[in-house]
Amino acid sequence: MDRGKPQRGRSRPSTRTAATRRCPMRAAVVYQAGAPIDVVEFTSGSVGPHDVRVRVGASGLCHSDVAVQTGDLPFPLPMILGHEGAGVVEEIGADVTTCQVGDHVVLSALIHCGVCRNCLKGRPNLCSANLDLTFPGTDAADGATRMADSQGRGLYQFSAIGTLSEELVCNERRAIPIPKDVPLEVAAMTGCGVLTGTSAVFNRAKVQPGSTVVVIGCGGVGLNVIQGAVLAGASMIIGVDLHEDKLAMAQGFGATNLVKNESAEATVAQIFELTGGEGADYAFEVVGIPALVRLGWDCLRQDGTVVAIGVQAAGALTELPGLEFCMTEKTLMGCVYGTSRPTADIPMLVEMYRQGQLEIEKLITHRFDLEEINGAVDKMEDGHNARGVVVF
Repeated sequence: MDRGKPQRGRSRPSTRTAATRRCPMRAAVVYQAGAPIDVVEFTSGSVGPHDVRVRVGASGLCHSDVAVQTGDLPFPLPMILGHEGAGVVEEIGADVTTCQVGDHVVLSALIHCGVCRNCLKGRPNLCSANLDLTFPGTDAADGATRMADSQGRGLYQFSAIGTLSEELVCNERRAIPIPKDVPLEVAAMTGCGVLTGTSAVFNRAKVQPGSTVVVIGCGGVGLNVIQGAVLAGASMIIGVDLHEDKLAMAQGFGATNLVKNESAEATVAQIFELTGGEGADYAFEVVGIPALVRLGWDCLRQDGTVVAIGVQAAGALTELPGLEFCMTEKTLMGCVYGTSRPTADIPMLVEMYRQGQLEIEKLITHRFDLEEINGAVDKMEDGHNARGVVVF
């Protein structure tokens, strides 16, 4: 739609309200933990001075979204799911400086202030303001929701974006401009799966050339850990999973060896055999199950590092043998959003895709309409889907 020549940084104040937004708009909403996801019509509110309105083109479905549905992540409800998406900016607030109408953007699940201690030391994923803005499901200054369903109930947005919706309003810092020649379903993948996996390798573990890497869980994020390990120059990359088709995908993304995880003892034994009895330098747990963190720990050599990427259920506990901390100098690392710097790393990853250095299309194993969202969850849970994408 031609809206005239956009001006970067400022636009006329919007005269549209939630009641005048075109209808119907639809979104995937969790009203009750443990219940199926509902696809409902909604209206979105006006755009604030630092907000943007984005017409969503594609959104990935992640295990974190399902954790909200199941209640493993205790977020406020009702909530629009989705935190991995891309779209086109349709409207900007009066004081927006980062993008303009018509820009294609990737939506970031994290936001950072730029002035707190963690931001200043290069860890914007741990911004002290972020949790206060993200976990409540809205980053509106007054804590109000921006969306409402047809019954007038306010709808929270997962990570304050809620990308499993045809349209959303969010803070401008969550909308990261990208070149328009990148398909939106490809761009969406860089908002979480690609970003988290590769950044965990580059930014958190800082995998060294010639090292040995184990990846436990070869789904959407795990495949990107494998891609990152290839780019980092790892000499051996061992993919571990329960499912044969995921192991086959792992090989296609660069895994040099494959281990079917039929039991922890057998998997550890195979990894030590593959590594000449020494164990791996790095192990990445990408599922969010405490026992698999322990599996990663047991796969390590002395001075090895396990990186826990998977989001565990609230209250889950991971047990490790305490004596090994001092006797082996192994390291356990947590990893939020890949320890990424979204405003810098997302454009970098998009450019790597454009230059042929990153495989992203192959990550998308299934495409769904929004009405198929519960089927998409089932497909992911049965273990045969790397990344399912809802295409609008």
